[in-house]
Amino acid sequence: MKKLVIVVLLISVLLLSFAAFANTVQLPAYNGPAVTLTFWSWVPGLDHAIALFEKAYPNIKINWTNVGTGQAEYNKLLTALTAGSGAPDVVQIEYQMLPTFISYGGLVDLSKYGANNYKSLFVPWTWKQVSQGNAVYAIPQDTGPYSFAYNKAVFDKYGLTVPKTWDEYAADAKKLYEVSNGKVVLGNFDAAGTGNISWLIGLVWAAGGHWWELQGNTWVQTINSPTTLKVVNFWGNLIKKGYISTYAPWTTDWYNAMSEGKVASIMSPAWMPALLAQNLSSSNAGNWRIAPLPQWPGMPFTSGNWGGSTDAVTIQSKYPEAAFIFALWLNTNEEACVLDNQYGGLFPASYAGLEAPALHDTTTAIDQFFGGQDVNQFSFDASKAVNTDFAWAPWLNYVYNESSKDMNDAISGKITWEQAFDQLQNASLNYAKSQGFNVK
Repeated sequence: MKKLVIVVLLISVLLLSFAAFANTVQLPAYNGPAVTLTFWSWVPGLDHAIALFEKAYPNIKINWTNVGTGQAEYNKLLTALTAGSGAPDVVQIEYQMLPTFISYGGLVDLSKYGANNYKSLFVPWTWKQVSQGNAVYAIPQDTGPYSFAYNKAVFDKYGLTVPKTWDEYAADAKKLYEVSNGKVVLGNFDAAGTGNISWLIGLVWAAGGHWWELQGNTWVQTINSPTTLKVVNFWGNLIKKGYISTYAPWTTDWYNAMSEGKVASIMSPAWMPALLAQNLSSSNAGNWRIAPLPQWPGMPFTSGNWGGSTDAVTIQSKYPEAAFIFALWLNTNEEACVLDNQYGGLFPASYAGLEAPALHDTTTAIDQFFGGQDVNQFSFDASKAVNTDFAWAPWLNYVYNESSKDMNDAISGKITWEQAFDQLQNASLNYAKSQGFNVK
C-alpha cells in the first residue's frame, strides 16, 4: 500500500511539473506572407476565438466553415482528398477517426514544424492520441474523460452510497432494484441501440484494456481480450437481472428515464453535465452530483474517455506552417479555450484551458444543476488519469457498424457476451485484412 501511495504521489508531482513547465513555453511566431486559411469545424461559436487569433497573428486570416458534423464532414474530406483538391487547410477530426485519415495519407506530419516542442502543453494521453512514433498528425482540441453522475435525491431516498468501486456499483444496483420494487434502476447500458459502442470502449479503456496497438507496421487487435470480457460480463450480468436499463442513448425514453428519476446515474464524460442540465426537467436542478468513476481492484485511479476532437492540417494546404500555428494557438491560448468552452461546450485538452479560472466558476448554470460543485475539476482529475496506451484502428467505422447487431443480440440473450465479442473480433480482422491492412 505504501508503494502505491508513493507512486500516485510521484505521478501527481510530475503532472504538476508538466503543467508548470507548460506555462513557460512560447508559441511560434509567424513571419510569412499574409494568408487566408480555410478551416472546417462543427464547433459552435468559433468566430469568437478566431477573432482573437487574427489580432494575435494579423497576417493569418481564417475562413471558418461548418460543412457537417462528424461523418458528414469526413465524407466530404475523403471526397476532397481523393479528388486532389477541395480540402481545407485545417480540419476538425475526432480522435478515433485520426488513424483513418493518417492511413489514407491525408494529413501533414506536424513534427517538421516543431509540434513535439509543445506536447507539454497538453494532458499526456491526448498527445499520444495524435502521434505515431515521433510523427504528430493533429493538435488535441477537446476531450471526454469519464466521471460518474448521479441523482442525489434518488440516492438519499433509497439509502444508497456513492460507489467507489464496481463491486459497490453492482451492490447499489441490486439494492435499488429491490427496495424500489424494480421501479428505479441505478444506470443504463449506453452501448445499446445503433453505433453507440464508444461508451463501452471508454469503459474498457478505464479498466486498463485496449482493442488495438500499432507495433511497427503491424496492427494487433484484441477486441475479445480478458479485460473486455470482464467489463462486458459485468454489465451483461446487471442487464440479465434487470438491475440496469437498456434505453438507446439520446432517445426521448432515455432522457425521460433520468428526468423522472427512473434511472439514478450515468457514466459522465466531460461533455455530459451540460447535456443533462440542458435536457432534463427543471425539477432536476440541484439534485444531481458528480463523483469519480468507480474503480476496478488492484489498479491506481484510472479513467477512460468518450469523445473529443483534434485539429489537423491536410496535405492540400498551401500554408501548412501557418495552419499549424493556428491549430496550436486555438487549443493552447487560455482565452480561446474559455470561449470555446462557453460557446461550443468544449472541455479542453490543454493545461491552459483546464486550469483557466473561468472553467472553475461554480456559479454557472451547469455547476448549479450539480449542487454548486466544481464539475470541471472532476473531469480535469479524470483526464489526468486516462491511460496513454490506447489506440484506434483505421477501420473503426466498420467496427462501429458491425458491433450494433452483436451487442443487441447479447443484450437480448440470443448469444453470450463472449460470442458477441468473438464474432466482432473475427469479423473485424477479416475486414481489415480484406482492406489491405497488416493486422493480427
